[in-house]
Amino acid sequence: MIKLFLVEDEIIMRTGIKNNIDWEAEGIEFVGEASDGELAYPQIQKLKPDILITDIKMPFMDGLELTELVRKDFPDMKIIILSGYDEFSYAQKALRLNVTEYLLKPITSKKLLESIRREVDAIEKSRKELEYIDLTEEVRKERRTLEKQMFFRKMIGNELPMSEILEKGKELGMELSASWYQVILCFIDTTGGKAESYSEYQNTVLWEINQMFSKEEGWYDFDRGTEGMAILAMGDRQEELAEKTERNLKKIVEIVKKYPEAEYFIGVGSYVNRLRQLGDSYNDANRAFSHRYMQKESAIFDNNNLSKIPKGNPMDIHSIDINRIDRKIVNSFLHMGAVDEVPHFITEYFGCMGSQNVQSVIFLQYITMDIYFCVVSFLEEIGYGIDDVTDQYSDINDVVRLFTTLDKVKEYFKKVLTSSIKLRDQISRKKFGQVLEKAKEYIEENYNQEDISLNTVAAHVNVSSNYFSTIFSQEMGKTFIEYVTELRMKKAKELLMTTNKKASEIAYDVGYKDSHYFSFLFKKTQGCTTKEYRKRK
Repeated sequence: MIKLFLVEDEIIMRTGIKNNIDWEAEGIEFVGEASDGELAYPQIQKLKPDILITDIKMPFMDGLELTELVRKDFPDMKIIILSGYDEFSYAQKALRLNVTEYLLKPITSKKLLESIRREVDAIEKSRKELEYIDLTEEVRKERRTLEKQMFFRKMIGNELPMSEILEKGKELGMELSASWYQVILCFIDTTGGKAESYSEYQNTVLWEINQMFSKEEGWYDFDRGTEGMAILAMGDRQEELAEKTERNLKKIVEIVKKYPEAEYFIGVGSYVNRLRQLGDSYNDANRAFSHRYMQKESAIFDNNNLSKIPKGNPMDIHSIDINRIDRKIVNSFLHMGAVDEVPHFITEYFGCMGSQNVQSVIFLQYITMDIYFCVVSFLEEIGYGIDDVTDQYSDINDVVRLFTTLDKVKEYFKKVLTSSIKLRDQISRKKFGQVLEKAKEYIEENYNQEDISLNTVAAHVNVSSNYFSTIFSQEMGKTFIEYVTELRMKKAKELLMTTNKKASEIAYDVGYKDSHYFSFLFKKTQGCTTKEYRKRK
Protein backbone atom coordinates (compact mmCIF):
# COMPACT_ATOMS: atom_id res chain seq x y z
CA MET A 1 0.00 0.00 0.00
CA ILE A 2 1.16 3.55 -0.78
CA LYS A 3 2.05 5.58 2.35
CA LEU A 4 1.22 9.32 2.63
CA PHE A 5 2.31 11.99 5.14
CA LEU A 6 0.73 15.48 5.51
CA VAL A 7 2.39 18.68 6.81
CA GLU A 8 0.05 21.68 7.22
CA ASP A 9 0.04 24.39 9.92
CA GLU A 10 -3.64 25.34 9.50
CA ILE A 11 -5.48 22.77 11.60
CA ILE A 12 -8.79 23.19 9.73
CA MET A 13 -7.05 22.61 6.41
CA ARG A 14 -5.10 19.63 7.78
CA THR A 15 -8.19 18.00 9.32
CA GLY A 16 -10.18 18.57 6.12
CA ILE A 17 -7.58 16.86 3.94
CA LYS A 18 -7.22 13.99 6.40
CA ASN A 19 -10.95 13.32 6.86
CA ASN A 20 -12.52 14.22 3.51
CA ILE A 21 -10.72 11.60 1.45
CA ASP A 22 -11.35 7.85 1.77
CA TRP A 23 -7.69 6.89 1.84
CA GLU A 24 -8.27 3.15 2.19
CA ALA A 25 -10.51 3.11 -0.88
CA GLU A 26 -7.71 4.81 -2.81
CA GLY A 27 -5.20 2.16 -1.71
CA ILE A 28 -3.35 4.69 0.44
CA GLU A 29 -2.27 4.49 4.06
CA PHE A 30 -2.37 7.89 5.82
CA VAL A 31 0.67 7.31 8.07
CA GLY A 32 1.05 10.66 9.85
CA GLU A 33 0.67 14.42 10.07
CA ALA A 34 2.50 17.44 11.52
CA SER A 35 1.98 21.20 11.85
CA ASP A 36 5.42 22.27 10.60
CA GLY A 37 8.58 20.95 8.94
CA GLU A 38 10.58 20.75 12.15
CA LEU A 39 8.08 18.32 13.73
CA ALA A 40 7.52 16.48 10.47
CA TYR A 41 11.14 15.72 9.50
CA PRO A 42 11.99 13.08 12.19
CA GLN A 43 8.64 11.34 11.58
CA ILE A 44 9.27 11.26 7.83
CA GLN A 45 12.69 9.69 8.42
CA LYS A 46 11.07 6.98 10.54
CA LEU A 47 7.89 6.32 8.52
CA LYS A 48 9.42 6.69 5.03
CA PRO A 49 6.22 7.70 3.20
CA ASP A 50 5.91 7.38 -0.58
CA ILE A 51 4.06 10.71 -0.92
CA LEU A 52 4.60 13.89 1.09
CA ILE A 53 2.05 16.73 0.99
CA THR A 54 3.36 19.92 2.58
CA ASP A 55 2.28 23.54 2.89
CA ILE A 56 4.92 25.99 1.70
CA LYS A 57 4.51 28.68 4.36
CA MET A 58 4.83 27.40 7.95
CA PRO A 59 6.52 28.50 11.19
CA PHE A 60 9.85 27.09 12.38
CA MET A 61 10.60 25.24 9.10
CA ASP A 62 8.74 25.96 5.88
CA GLY A 63 7.82 23.54 3.13
CA LEU A 64 10.73 24.36 0.83
CA GLU A 65 13.29 23.88 3.60
CA LEU A 66 11.64 20.58 4.55
CA THR A 67 11.58 19.51 0.89
CA GLU A 68 15.29 20.24 0.58
CA LEU A 69 16.08 18.01 3.58
CA VAL A 70 13.74 15.20 2.50
CA ARG A 71 15.04 15.21 -1.08
CA LYS A 72 18.58 14.44 0.18
CA ASP A 73 17.38 11.41 2.19
CA PHE A 74 14.64 10.18 -0.14
CA PRO A 75 15.33 11.23 -3.72
CA ASP A 76 12.44 9.16 -5.12
CA MET A 77 9.74 10.44 -2.75
CA LYS A 78 6.81 12.17 -4.46
CA ILE A 79 6.31 15.67 -3.01
CA ILE A 80 3.18 17.80 -3.47
CA ILE A 81 3.45 21.41 -2.33
CA LEU A 82 0.41 23.46 -1.32
CA SER A 83 0.91 27.20 -1.64
CA GLY A 84 -1.16 30.29 -1.00
CA TYR A 85 1.53 32.34 -2.70
CA ASP A 86 1.22 32.62 -6.45
CA GLU A 87 4.76 33.84 -6.84
CA PHE A 88 7.17 32.66 -9.52
CA SER A 89 10.17 32.52 -7.14
CA TYR A 90 8.47 29.88 -4.95
CA ALA A 91 7.50 27.74 -7.94
CA GLN A 92 10.97 28.15 -9.43
CA LYS A 93 12.66 26.87 -6.27
CA ALA A 94 10.14 24.02 -5.99
CA LEU A 95 11.03 22.94 -9.53
CA ARG A 96 14.73 22.94 -8.68
CA LEU A 97 13.95 20.62 -5.76
CA ASN A 98 12.14 18.25 -8.14
CA VAL A 99 8.71 18.78 -6.55
CA THR A 100 6.21 16.71 -8.51
CA GLU A 101 3.08 18.87 -7.94
CA TYR A 102 2.73 22.58 -7.06
CA LEU A 103 -0.89 23.39 -6.15
CA LEU A 104 -2.34 26.77 -5.21
CA LYS A 105 -4.72 27.24 -2.31
CA PRO A 106 -7.60 27.14 -1.87
CA ILE A 107 -7.91 23.64 -3.29
CA THR A 108 -10.80 21.18 -3.28
CA SER A 109 -10.48 17.59 -2.11
CA LYS A 110 -11.34 16.49 -5.66
CA LYS A 111 -8.51 18.53 -7.20
CA LEU A 112 -6.02 17.34 -4.57
CA LEU A 113 -7.10 13.73 -5.06
CA GLU A 114 -6.50 13.99 -8.81
CA SER A 115 -2.92 15.04 -8.12
CA ILE A 116 -2.44 12.28 -5.54
CA ARG A 117 -3.77 9.67 -7.98
CA ARG A 118 -1.26 10.78 -10.59
CA GLU A 119 1.54 10.23 -8.08
CA VAL A 120 0.14 6.85 -7.04
CA ASP A 121 0.08 5.74 -10.69
CA ALA A 122 3.67 6.90 -11.16
CA ILE A 123 4.81 5.01 -8.03
CA GLU A 124 3.04 1.81 -9.05
CA LYS A 125 4.44 2.01 -12.57
CA SER A 126 7.94 2.43 -11.14
CA ARG A 127 7.41 -0.55 -8.81
CA LYS A 128 6.22 -2.75 -11.66
CA GLU A 129 9.26 -1.84 -13.71
CA LEU A 130 11.46 -2.85 -10.79
CA GLU A 131 9.55 -6.14 -10.41
CA TYR A 132 9.97 -6.81 -14.12
CA ILE A 133 13.67 -6.07 -13.81
CA ASP A 134 13.81 -8.61 -10.94
CA LEU A 135 12.00 -11.15 -13.11
CA THR A 136 14.29 -10.66 -16.10
CA GLU A 137 17.28 -10.80 -13.75
CA GLU A 138 16.08 -14.21 -12.52
CA VAL A 139 15.79 -15.40 -16.13
CA ARG A 140 19.29 -14.07 -16.81
CA LYS A 141 20.60 -16.00 -13.79
CA GLU A 142 19.16 -19.26 -15.14
CA ARG A 143 20.65 -18.62 -18.57
CA ARG A 144 23.95 -17.61 -17.00
CA THR A 145 24.14 -20.97 -15.18
CA LEU A 146 23.71 -22.82 -18.47
CA GLU A 147 26.28 -20.61 -20.21
CA LYS A 148 28.78 -21.30 -17.43
CA GLN A 149 28.20 -25.06 -17.78
CA MET A 150 29.01 -24.94 -21.49
CA PHE A 151 31.96 -22.61 -20.93
CA PHE A 152 33.50 -24.95 -18.35
CA ARG A 153 33.17 -27.94 -20.67
CA LYS A 154 34.90 -26.04 -23.45
CA MET A 155 37.69 -24.86 -21.15
CA ILE A 156 38.57 -28.34 -19.88
CA GLY A 157 38.21 -29.71 -23.41
CA ASN A 158 40.72 -27.12 -24.64
CA GLU A 159 38.22 -26.01 -27.30
CA LEU A 160 38.76 -22.26 -26.95
CA PRO A 161 41.78 -20.04 -27.67
CA MET A 162 43.24 -18.14 -24.73
CA SER A 163 41.86 -14.77 -25.87
CA GLU A 164 38.32 -16.16 -26.16
CA ILE A 165 38.51 -17.79 -22.70
CA LEU A 166 39.49 -14.47 -21.11
CA GLU A 167 36.85 -12.53 -23.04
CA LYS A 168 34.03 -15.00 -22.34
CA GLY A 169 35.09 -15.17 -18.70
CA LYS A 170 34.66 -11.40 -18.36
CA GLU A 171 31.19 -11.64 -19.95
CA LEU A 172 30.28 -14.16 -17.24
CA GLY A 173 31.77 -12.03 -14.46
CA MET A 174 35.00 -14.00 -14.08
CA GLU A 175 38.50 -12.54 -14.17
CA LEU A 176 40.52 -15.56 -15.31
CA SER A 177 44.01 -14.10 -15.49
CA ALA A 178 46.24 -15.72 -12.84
CA SER A 179 49.58 -17.49 -12.37
CA TRP A 180 48.18 -20.78 -11.01
CA TYR A 181 44.93 -22.70 -11.51
CA GLN A 182 43.28 -25.73 -9.96
CA VAL A 183 40.06 -27.66 -10.64
CA ILE A 184 38.09 -29.11 -7.73
CA LEU A 185 35.06 -31.40 -8.07
CA CYS A 186 32.49 -31.35 -5.30
CA PHE A 187 29.42 -33.52 -4.73
CA ILE A 188 26.99 -32.73 -1.91
CA ASP A 189 24.36 -35.37 -1.24
CA THR A 190 21.33 -35.16 1.06
CA THR A 191 19.28 -37.82 -0.74
CA GLY A 192 21.00 -41.00 0.40
CA GLY A 193 22.67 -41.60 -2.96
CA LYS A 194 19.62 -40.74 -5.09
CA ALA A 195 21.13 -37.67 -6.71
CA GLU A 196 18.06 -36.86 -8.81
CA SER A 197 15.61 -36.91 -5.89
CA TYR A 198 14.16 -33.71 -4.50
CA SER A 199 15.65 -32.46 -1.24
CA GLU A 200 14.99 -29.11 0.38
CA TYR A 201 18.17 -29.60 2.41
CA GLN A 202 20.13 -29.86 -0.84
CA ASN A 203 18.88 -26.44 -1.93
CA THR A 204 19.76 -24.91 1.44
CA VAL A 205 23.26 -26.39 1.58
CA LEU A 206 24.08 -25.37 -2.00
CA TRP A 207 22.73 -21.87 -1.39
CA GLU A 208 25.04 -21.44 1.60
CA ILE A 209 28.02 -22.68 -0.39
CA ASN A 210 27.20 -20.36 -3.30
CA GLN A 211 26.99 -17.45 -0.87
CA MET A 212 30.48 -18.34 0.31
CA PHE A 213 31.76 -18.41 -3.28
CA SER A 214 30.25 -15.00 -4.03
CA LYS A 215 32.51 -13.45 -1.37
CA GLU A 216 35.67 -15.34 -2.36
CA GLU A 217 37.87 -13.69 -4.96
CA GLY A 218 39.42 -16.07 -7.47
CA TRP A 219 36.96 -18.94 -6.82
CA TYR A 220 34.29 -19.71 -9.42
CA ASP A 221 31.71 -22.50 -9.30
CA PHE A 222 30.13 -24.34 -12.24
CA ASP A 223 26.96 -26.39 -11.84
CA ARG A 224 27.32 -29.97 -13.18
CA GLY A 225 23.72 -31.09 -12.56
CA THR A 226 23.52 -34.50 -10.90
CA GLU A 227 27.33 -34.72 -10.85
CA GLY A 228 27.60 -31.87 -8.36
CA MET A 229 29.71 -28.81 -9.05
CA ALA A 230 33.14 -27.94 -10.38
CA ILE A 231 35.25 -25.20 -8.83
CA LEU A 232 37.95 -23.23 -10.58
CA ALA A 233 40.42 -21.91 -8.00
CA MET A 234 43.11 -19.38 -8.89
CA GLY A 235 46.06 -17.70 -7.22
CA ASP A 236 49.23 -15.73 -7.93
CA ARG A 237 51.46 -18.20 -6.08
CA GLN A 238 51.10 -21.96 -5.74
CA GLU A 239 51.52 -21.77 -1.96
CA GLU A 240 48.84 -19.09 -1.76
CA LEU A 241 46.47 -21.21 -3.87
CA ALA A 242 47.10 -24.27 -1.69
CA GLU A 243 46.31 -22.29 1.46
CA LYS A 244 43.16 -20.83 -0.10
CA THR A 245 41.98 -24.27 -1.23
CA GLU A 246 42.53 -25.79 2.21
CA ARG A 247 40.75 -22.88 3.92
CA ASN A 248 37.74 -22.91 1.60
CA LEU A 249 37.31 -26.68 1.64
CA LYS A 250 37.16 -26.48 5.42
CA LYS A 251 34.39 -23.88 5.07
CA ILE A 252 32.45 -26.21 2.75
CA VAL A 253 32.82 -29.07 5.23
CA GLU A 254 31.63 -26.81 8.09
CA ILE A 255 28.53 -25.86 6.08
CA VAL A 256 27.70 -29.48 5.19
CA LYS A 257 28.21 -30.71 8.76
CA LYS A 258 25.41 -28.42 9.96
CA TYR A 259 23.00 -30.78 8.20
CA PRO A 260 23.12 -34.37 9.58
CA GLU A 261 21.55 -35.77 6.38
CA ALA A 262 24.27 -34.32 4.14
CA GLU A 263 27.44 -35.98 2.84
CA TYR A 264 30.30 -34.48 0.85
CA PHE A 265 32.82 -35.95 -1.57
CA ILE A 266 35.50 -33.67 -2.97
CA GLY A 267 38.19 -34.40 -5.55
CA VAL A 268 41.09 -31.92 -5.69
CA GLY A 269 43.01 -31.60 -8.97
CA SER A 270 46.65 -30.76 -9.61
CA TYR A 271 48.10 -27.25 -9.88
CA VAL A 272 48.67 -25.94 -13.42
CA ASN A 273 50.02 -22.58 -14.55
CA ARG A 274 48.25 -22.28 -17.90
CA LEU A 275 44.55 -22.05 -18.74
CA ARG A 276 45.17 -24.50 -21.57
CA GLN A 277 46.17 -27.08 -18.95
CA LEU A 278 42.85 -26.93 -17.06
CA GLY A 279 41.89 -30.23 -18.67
CA ASP A 280 44.89 -31.87 -16.97
CA SER A 281 43.85 -30.53 -13.57
CA TYR A 282 40.26 -31.65 -14.24
CA ASN A 283 41.39 -35.19 -15.14
CA ASP A 284 43.44 -35.36 -11.95
CA ALA A 285 40.49 -34.10 -9.92
CA ASN A 286 38.27 -36.68 -11.61
CA ARG A 287 40.76 -39.42 -10.75
CA ALA A 288 40.76 -38.34 -7.11
CA PHE A 289 36.96 -37.93 -7.21
CA SER A 290 36.51 -41.55 -8.35
CA HIS A 291 37.66 -42.69 -4.88
CA ARG A 292 34.25 -41.70 -3.52
CA TYR A 293 32.83 -45.03 -4.73
CA MET A 294 35.28 -46.84 -2.45
CA GLN A 295 34.43 -44.57 0.49
CA LYS A 296 31.41 -45.03 2.72
CA GLU A 297 31.72 -41.70 4.54
CA SER A 298 32.27 -38.07 3.52
CA ALA A 299 35.83 -37.38 2.41
CA ILE A 300 38.21 -35.07 0.54
CA PHE A 301 40.48 -36.79 -2.00
CA ASP A 302 43.47 -34.71 -3.05
CA ASN A 303 45.20 -35.83 -6.24
CA ASN A 304 48.38 -34.14 -4.99
CA ASN A 305 48.42 -36.52 -2.02
CA LEU A 306 46.74 -39.70 -3.25
CA SER A 307 49.42 -41.91 -1.73
CA LYS A 308 47.90 -41.23 1.69
CA ILE A 309 44.45 -42.48 0.68
CA PRO A 310 43.88 -45.90 2.29
CA LYS A 311 44.13 -48.72 -0.26
CA GLY A 312 43.06 -51.57 2.03
CA ASN A 313 45.12 -54.51 3.21
CA PRO A 314 46.51 -56.93 0.57
CA MET A 315 44.47 -60.15 0.41
CA ASP A 316 46.11 -63.55 0.38
CA ILE A 317 44.77 -65.72 -2.45
CA HIS A 318 44.56 -68.77 -0.16
CA SER A 319 42.29 -67.04 2.33
CA ILE A 320 40.14 -64.57 0.34
CA ASP A 321 37.74 -62.56 2.46
CA ILE A 322 34.69 -62.20 0.24
CA ASN A 323 33.43 -59.27 2.32
CA ARG A 324 36.41 -57.21 1.28
CA ILE A 325 35.25 -57.34 -2.35
CA ASP A 326 32.21 -55.13 -1.89
CA ARG A 327 29.74 -55.38 -4.77
CA LYS A 328 28.10 -52.19 -3.51
CA ILE A 329 31.08 -50.22 -4.83
CA VAL A 330 30.49 -51.33 -8.42
CA ASN A 331 26.74 -50.98 -8.01
CA SER A 332 27.14 -47.44 -6.69
CA PHE A 333 29.32 -46.53 -9.67
CA LEU A 334 26.83 -48.00 -12.14
CA HIS A 335 24.06 -45.88 -10.61
CA MET A 336 25.95 -42.60 -10.25
CA GLY A 337 29.19 -42.70 -12.23
CA ALA A 338 29.90 -40.90 -15.51
CA VAL A 339 31.54 -42.27 -18.67
CA ASP A 340 34.65 -40.12 -18.27
CA GLU A 341 35.15 -41.54 -14.76
CA VAL A 342 35.33 -45.18 -15.91
CA PRO A 343 39.13 -45.41 -16.48
CA HIS A 344 39.87 -43.83 -13.08
CA PHE A 345 37.33 -46.06 -11.34
CA ILE A 346 38.79 -49.24 -12.87
CA THR A 347 42.32 -48.22 -11.86
CA GLU A 348 41.33 -47.42 -8.27
CA TYR A 349 39.02 -50.43 -7.89
CA PHE A 350 41.69 -52.93 -8.85
CA GLY A 351 44.32 -50.89 -7.03
CA CYS A 352 42.52 -51.59 -3.76
CA MET A 353 42.92 -55.36 -4.12
CA GLY A 354 46.64 -55.68 -3.58
CA SER A 355 49.30 -56.30 -6.25
CA GLN A 356 49.81 -59.90 -5.13
CA ASN A 357 46.19 -60.93 -5.63
CA VAL A 358 45.64 -59.38 -9.07
CA GLN A 359 48.45 -61.54 -10.48
CA SER A 360 46.46 -64.69 -9.68
CA VAL A 361 44.34 -66.12 -12.53
CA ILE A 362 41.92 -67.68 -10.03
CA PHE A 363 41.44 -64.36 -8.27
CA LEU A 364 40.97 -62.46 -11.57
CA GLN A 365 38.36 -65.00 -12.67
CA TYR A 366 36.54 -64.56 -9.37
CA ILE A 367 36.56 -60.76 -9.69
CA THR A 368 35.52 -60.98 -13.34
CA MET A 369 32.48 -63.09 -12.47
CA ASP A 370 31.60 -60.87 -9.54
CA ILE A 371 31.64 -57.66 -11.60
CA TYR A 372 29.89 -59.40 -14.50
CA PHE A 373 26.95 -60.51 -12.37
CA CYS A 374 26.82 -57.11 -10.72
CA VAL A 375 26.45 -55.52 -14.18
CA VAL A 376 23.82 -58.10 -15.19
CA SER A 377 21.82 -57.39 -12.04
CA PHE A 378 22.04 -53.63 -12.61
CA LEU A 379 20.94 -53.81 -16.25
CA GLU A 380 18.02 -56.06 -15.36
CA GLU A 381 17.09 -53.54 -12.67
CA ILE A 382 16.86 -50.73 -15.26
CA GLY A 383 14.86 -52.82 -17.73
CA TYR A 384 17.22 -54.95 -19.84
CA GLY A 385 16.85 -58.75 -20.02
CA ILE A 386 19.53 -61.42 -19.71
CA ASP A 387 19.51 -61.95 -23.50
CA ASP A 388 20.32 -58.28 -24.07
CA VAL A 389 23.18 -58.54 -21.61
CA THR A 390 24.64 -61.68 -23.22
CA ASP A 391 24.47 -60.12 -26.70
CA GLN A 392 26.16 -56.98 -25.42
CA TYR A 393 28.95 -58.47 -23.32
CA SER A 394 29.49 -62.05 -24.56
CA ASP A 395 28.95 -65.24 -22.59
CA ILE A 396 30.49 -65.27 -19.09
CA ASN A 397 32.20 -68.61 -19.76
CA ASP A 398 34.07 -67.14 -22.74
CA VAL A 399 35.03 -64.10 -20.67
CA VAL A 400 36.46 -66.14 -17.81
CA ARG A 401 38.35 -68.46 -20.14
CA LEU A 402 39.90 -65.76 -22.36
CA PHE A 403 40.78 -63.01 -19.87
CA THR A 404 43.65 -64.31 -17.76
CA THR A 405 45.70 -61.12 -17.23
CA LEU A 406 44.93 -57.97 -15.28
CA ASP A 407 45.27 -55.74 -18.36
CA LYS A 408 42.75 -57.83 -20.33
CA VAL A 409 40.28 -57.80 -17.44
CA LYS A 410 40.63 -54.03 -17.02
CA GLU A 411 40.15 -53.38 -20.73
CA TYR A 412 37.08 -55.61 -20.86
CA PHE A 413 35.43 -53.96 -17.89
CA LYS A 414 36.17 -50.48 -19.15
CA LYS A 415 34.08 -51.45 -22.15
CA VAL A 416 31.39 -53.12 -20.01
CA LEU A 417 31.01 -50.24 -17.56
CA THR A 418 31.07 -47.63 -20.33
CA SER A 419 28.35 -49.47 -22.25
CA SER A 420 26.26 -49.98 -19.10
CA ILE A 421 26.39 -46.30 -18.19
CA LYS A 422 25.43 -45.32 -21.74
CA LEU A 423 22.45 -47.69 -21.57
CA ARG A 424 21.53 -46.20 -18.19
CA ASP A 425 21.74 -42.68 -19.64
CA GLN A 426 19.50 -43.66 -22.56
CA ILE A 427 16.85 -44.74 -20.07
CA SER A 428 17.48 -41.57 -18.06
CA ARG A 429 16.79 -39.48 -21.17
CA LYS A 430 13.49 -41.30 -21.57
CA LYS A 431 12.88 -40.59 -17.92
CA PHE A 432 13.68 -36.91 -18.61
CA GLY A 433 10.78 -36.93 -21.05
CA GLN A 434 8.47 -38.49 -18.47
CA VAL A 435 9.60 -36.03 -15.78
CA LEU A 436 9.11 -33.07 -18.12
CA GLU A 437 5.68 -34.28 -19.23
CA LYS A 438 4.65 -34.64 -15.60
CA ALA A 439 6.10 -31.18 -14.87
CA LYS A 440 4.30 -29.61 -17.83
CA GLU A 441 1.02 -31.19 -16.74
CA TYR A 442 1.52 -29.78 -13.24
CA ILE A 443 2.37 -26.31 -14.62
CA GLU A 444 -0.68 -26.42 -16.91
CA GLU A 445 -2.89 -27.18 -13.91
CA ASN A 446 -1.24 -24.68 -11.53
CA TYR A 447 0.09 -21.81 -13.67
CA ASN A 448 -2.57 -19.55 -12.12
CA GLN A 449 -1.14 -20.08 -8.61
CA GLU A 450 0.95 -17.04 -7.66
CA ASP A 451 3.41 -19.13 -5.64
CA ILE A 452 4.28 -21.64 -8.39
CA SER A 453 8.06 -21.84 -8.69
CA LEU A 454 10.87 -24.03 -9.96
CA ASN A 455 11.19 -25.48 -6.44
CA THR A 456 7.51 -26.39 -6.11
CA VAL A 457 7.45 -28.10 -9.52
CA ALA A 458 10.74 -29.93 -8.82
CA ALA A 459 9.28 -31.17 -5.52
CA HIS A 460 6.14 -32.37 -7.31
CA VAL A 461 8.11 -34.48 -9.81
CA ASN A 462 10.53 -35.51 -7.02
CA VAL A 463 13.80 -34.35 -8.54
CA SER A 464 16.34 -31.87 -7.20
CA SER A 465 15.78 -28.25 -8.25
CA ASN A 466 19.27 -28.01 -9.81
CA TYR A 467 18.69 -31.20 -11.79
CA PHE A 468 15.22 -30.06 -12.86
CA SER A 469 16.46 -26.61 -13.92
CA THR A 470 19.20 -28.20 -16.04
CA ILE A 471 17.06 -30.77 -17.87
CA PHE A 472 14.15 -28.32 -18.28
CA SER A 473 16.32 -25.69 -19.97
CA GLN A 474 18.16 -28.24 -22.11
CA GLU A 475 15.03 -30.04 -23.30
CA MET A 476 12.65 -27.06 -23.58
CA GLY A 477 15.13 -24.52 -24.97
CA LYS A 478 14.00 -21.89 -22.46
CA THR A 479 14.19 -21.27 -18.73
CA PHE A 480 11.44 -22.29 -16.33
CA ILE A 481 10.42 -18.67 -15.70
CA GLU A 482 10.22 -17.92 -19.42
CA TYR A 483 8.04 -21.00 -19.92
CA VAL A 484 5.58 -20.10 -17.15
CA THR A 485 5.39 -16.45 -18.27
CA GLU A 486 4.73 -17.49 -21.89
CA LEU A 487 1.98 -19.88 -20.74
CA ARG A 488 0.34 -17.21 -18.59
CA MET A 489 0.45 -14.67 -21.43
CA LYS A 490 -1.03 -17.25 -23.83
CA LYS A 491 -3.91 -17.93 -21.41
CA ALA A 492 -4.40 -14.18 -20.89
CA LYS A 493 -4.68 -13.61 -24.64
CA GLU A 494 -7.26 -16.39 -24.89
CA LEU A 495 -9.35 -14.77 -22.15
CA LEU A 496 -9.04 -11.33 -23.74
CA MET A 497 -10.40 -12.71 -27.00
CA THR A 498 -13.10 -15.04 -25.66
CA THR A 499 -14.50 -13.21 -22.62
CA ASN A 500 -15.53 -9.74 -21.52
CA LYS A 501 -13.59 -9.95 -18.28
CA LYS A 502 -11.66 -6.91 -17.09
CA ALA A 503 -7.89 -6.98 -17.33
CA SER A 504 -7.72 -7.08 -13.51
CA GLU A 505 -9.89 -10.22 -13.45
CA ILE A 506 -7.81 -11.88 -16.17
CA ALA A 507 -4.64 -11.01 -14.25
CA TYR A 508 -5.96 -12.93 -11.24
CA ASP A 509 -7.11 -15.84 -13.44
CA VAL A 510 -3.62 -16.36 -14.86
CA GLY A 511 -1.69 -16.07 -11.60
CA TYR A 512 -1.04 -12.37 -10.99
CA LYS A 513 -2.71 -10.86 -7.94
CA ASP A 514 -1.38 -7.44 -8.90
CA SER A 515 -3.24 -6.27 -12.01
CA HIS A 516 -0.85 -3.36 -12.58
CA TYR A 517 2.09 -5.73 -12.72
CA PHE A 518 0.19 -8.01 -15.12
CA SER A 519 -0.60 -5.07 -17.44
CA PHE A 520 3.01 -3.92 -17.34
CA LEU A 521 4.33 -7.45 -18.04
CA PHE A 522 1.78 -8.02 -20.82
CA LYS A 523 2.90 -4.90 -22.66
CA LYS A 524 6.57 -5.78 -22.17
CA THR A 525 6.19 -9.32 -23.52
CA GLN A 526 3.46 -8.81 -26.16
CA GLY A 527 4.35 -5.34 -27.42
CA CYS A 528 0.88 -3.87 -26.81
CA THR A 529 -1.57 -3.18 -23.99
CA THR A 530 -4.42 -5.52 -23.09
CA LYS A 531 -6.89 -2.98 -24.58
CA GLU A 532 -4.96 -2.80 -27.83
CA TYR A 533 -4.81 -6.60 -28.03
CA ARG A 534 -8.54 -6.94 -27.36
CA LYS A 535 -9.35 -4.48 -30.15
CA ARG A 536 -8.03 -7.05 -32.63
CA LYS A 537 -11.19 -9.07 -31.91
